[in-house]
Amino acid sequence: MNSNGTVLSRVSRGGNARRVGASAWAVGVWCLFVVAMAVMAIVRPGRPITHIYRDAVLDWWSSVPVYTEGIHGFLYFPSSAVLLGPLAALPLEVGDQLWRLVMVAVFSGAVYRVAALLHPNMGRTLAAWVLVAAIPTASINILRGQCELIMMSVVLHAAVDLARGHDRRGGRMLALAVALKPLALVPALLFAGVRPGVRRPLALGLLVALLAPFLHPDPGYVAGQYAAMIGKLAIAAAPDSGRWFDLTRLLAEAGVQPAYATMTGLRIAGALLVAGIAWAGVRRLDHATGVMVTLMLGAWYLVLFNPRTEEGSYLSIAVLTTLAAVVEHRRPRAGALPMLLGLAVVGLGLHVYGGWFYRPTQMWLKQALTLALLGYPVWLVATRRSLLPLRVTGAADRPHADHPQATPAG
Repeated sequence: MNSNGTVLSRVSRGGNARRVGASAWAVGVWCLFVVAMAVMAIVRPGRPITHIYRDAVLDWWSSVPVYTEGIHGFLYFPSSAVLLGPLAALPLEVGDQLWRLVMVAVFSGAVYRVAALLHPNMGRTLAAWVLVAAIPTASINILRGQCELIMMSVVLHAAVDLARGHDRRGGRMLALAVALKPLALVPALLFAGVRPGVRRPLALGLLVALLAPFLHPDPGYVAGQYAAMIGKLAIAAAPDSGRWFDLTRLLAEAGVQPAYATMTGLRIAGALLVAGIAWAGVRRLDHATGVMVTLMLGAWYLVLFNPRTEEGSYLSIAVLTTLAAVVEHRRPRAGALPMLLGLAVVGLGLHVYGGWFYRPTQMWLKQALTLALLGYPVWLVATRRSLLPLRVTGAADRPHADHPQATPAG
């Protein structure tokens, strides 16, 4: 008995050491990638867009109109100009690099928290490999300093809070995400629709975000900017036929030119579809899996139906798909599913693999893969399949359980 126990202990220690070494290597690759993006931002100063945020902050506190004509420019709520205020206190080059580090830190922490939620014993290792897998799709956001990265990261943090039963904190985090970028309204409203405990803190958080800009010494200016914002966002919601990566472009590439009214109908139908699947998910699945399915559906809707979807928007799909692939890979008799999910992640990052692969597929492949990936959360709901290695049962299955207890899955 003692001899066998010693052998098993040594094997376990060896396996742990290999996992630690592999995760350290993955973290090193991620850090080198971040450094490379920071250097590239210096070499190619025209790529980052941090100046848009910084200029908006400076204009805001100088009572200069923030919202300009056209479909481009500052496309955020006034709360963003308040939250991003520290950028204006630094030289542009310093602020750009600091902003990039903040985004990477918040994103890395969010990925770690989600990985630890889905596999508590291997959270650090799984997070490291998810970050490496995210490099192709994250390259655009990190190089350009896109606010979408930190918005998505805050939503991921909110999802973990909700999965752990902390609805009030999760609701406040969702409100923060909306205050940073209006697109976060989609997952925020989706969670509010299926999780009653989210509604009050989310509403209060949004009220704070609405009123915070009135810290400005000229309330009349603030009111005028709110009016200008409504007009600006209405115009920006119907962009030109440029390089957008939503469902409309996929249909156009397939030879279909849908009318604006047709796309409006499809957006409404898509919203009802994701709301229905999310509603079923929170009732059929364990607590954490229901939250993750809701998050997947919100990300799916955003990239396909936002008329201004950019290539960097698919980072959310890549991260969630990689997490799913890792979870499925660790199941007994995993089959081909992890490989198929992994191939989808590779396809979502096709823009970094060279023109031979990218040019023929650039305007349709990401959308097509995302449409196919919708089948995964639908399958989870239909089969009551948990994403956790230990299935949450009993009181923890109820939406408002604060202290879930895990029991082995049957």
